[in-house]
Amino acid sequence: MIKIISAPSKENPFVVLHKPSDLPSAPLNENDTDNAFYECAKLFPELLSVHGKKQCEHGLLHRLDTATNGLLVIAASDEAYTALQLSQQNGLFEKTYTAVCDHSTPLLEAFPPFPTEWKNKLRKGEECCIESYFRAFGEGGREVRPVTQDSGKAALKKCGKTLYKTHICIKDTIAICRIVAGYRHQVRSHLSWAGYAVKGDSLYNPTASASDTLQFTATSVRFPHPLTDEVIEFSL
Repeated sequence: MIKIISAPSKENPFVVLHKPSDLPSAPLNENDTDNAFYECAKLFPELLSVHGKKQCEHGLLHRLDTATNGLLVIAASDEAYTALQLSQQNGLFEKTYTAVCDHSTPLLEAFPPFPTEWKNKLRKGEECCIESYFRAFGEGGREVRPVTQDSGKAALKKCGKTLYKTHICIKDTIAICRIVAGYRHQVRSHLSWAGYAVKGDSLYNPTASASDTLQFTATSVRFPHPLTDEVIEFSL
């Protein structure tokens, strides 16, 4: 079951909710009811009147992987959706993830070498900005791989043109990760690339199995209020 962190109102035309793991964030079509958005719309039917980029997703601002639990934000009006989308485009919508990690996990197939400078910063417990392009990988493109300028022509040809950045700080087995623009599996893939794969991550941690629980949570969202522009934050 979802948990409502902030309900929509005239003053706050958005919902912040806590999505559990194993529940998809978004519907695949208008008839798909097994997802966090639909569960929220049952409580707040006004969400169905919002016109987003995808008709079936209405005012959903972002997604979480099905196995990931944590905070989602849904606009409750067209005006709020437009304002929050603009905040995302301007790099003002920040999401923080907390992960329990294994140490020194091996580099998976088709990952480029991880820069020594970044590795040293992470070992010292300093915050490090990891950046890369991404490309789909594996059967059905179900995984992603970081791509850098040193990855070679074939990988560079397959990747997108956006450079994605993940700010990571690791203390013992806990990784705190911040992003303002996200790609599918971005944080999980970057942590695996760094040698700190998330516990229970059957896609990016070679020690995990499909039955393990992914220990990865979207713990905080921070963004300008759609009506006042005051920066607000919600945390678990």
